[in-house]
Amino acid sequence: MASYEITSCTVRPVEGDDQIEVVLLASDGSKWEYGIPYSRSTGRYQFEEIDVIANDFGDEFAEELTAKIEKLVDELAGR
Repeated sequence: MASYEITSCTVRPVEGDDQIEVVLLASDGSKWEYGIPYSRSTGRYQFEEIDVIANDFGDEFAEELTAKIEKLVDELAGR
């Protein structure tokens, strides 16, 4: 695992696009930004980098992030 921790995690919709923005800030000042496309009609999305995040920051953080993404996609898809 990384020698730093995530200090901030933002999950929000991208205005005017069927995409979720994820921004992670770390204790060492590093920043990661991801754009995750999703389908409003099916509620499906694909975020392959979650495995890398789990490897770097642990399964628990990856599960929490996945839950946030899924909740937002469900809201945006009207579920």
